[in-house]
Amino acid sequence: MSDETLISTDQGSGRVMAPKNLGFYANWGPQAWIDMWMSNTMLVKKAMPIISHTFVPILRLSGDREQVDRDYDEIKSRREVLKTFDSPREKWRKRYGNFVREVEWALLELRKHYSQKQYEEIVIGTSVALSHETSGDFLKMMNSMSDKNKNKKTKPTKNGSSSKPSRWSTFLFQTFNPAHWLTGPATVTEFDPSNGLTVLEIPDCGWHTCAAQDSLPNPNALPEEGCLNICKGPFEALFNGAGGGLKMEFDPHLPETSCTVRMSWQTQ
Repeated sequence: MSDETLISTDQGSGRVMAPKNLGFYANWGPQAWIDMWMSNTMLVKKAMPIISHTFVPILRLSGDREQVDRDYDEIKSRREVLKTFDSPREKWRKRYGNFVREVEWALLELRKHYSQKQYEEIVIGTSVALSHETSGDFLKMMNSMSDKNKNKKTKPTKNGSSSKPSRWSTFLFQTFNPAHWLTGPATVTEFDPSNGLTVLEIPDCGWHTCAAQDSLPNPNALPEEGCLNICKGPFEALFNGAGGGLKMEFDPHLPETSCTVRMSWQTQ
């Protein structure tokens, strides 16, 4: 089956309200097209091979090869097929859900064979190495966010606290957010560029809401293995603040579907 033939939404509680769904605009607007393109570029072409080219071969060497292949074929049979007239938002959702489902299966299987240290070396270590090899431009773009904000001044509010983004900045963030393909709708709750801090609240992360719960390898839990070891772990390793650059800290609110992301950088 082609990766191009890469889930219903499960509901969770968030810490903040999600930006209002604007119907046609949310499904066909600029951000939907960006996310559709990014999901194909970052997930289908760059991230999906980590399952078939790395995790599955390791599993074949670690257990019953034929059983691994049967299980892998079964989990792939749950893929949602992209249709010609699907909206860009729906194509993003299907690709994201298909990736989450299959990587969650692979990680749960790897846990059966390896210690925590070995598991993290395989999963987080491989994800970081693959990102450096295939996504240099994306990493450079993310790191440029701190550079572009280092000399910005923060206009304090009347009570002296750091200001929220302007309406124009909020519009741009919600319309052309480069990380939206990974998180889904997010809200900036703290914005203090002069002190090198931005905090995002993600009410319903796409990692938890794009794949139907009953389609996951463990339908009794959120896909937390991938959340912690494909998203949180690698991103914190890739953006660790070295040399005053961007530092990212993820706080998943498991077993809720929400998450807080803290981005900081040196300002001097």
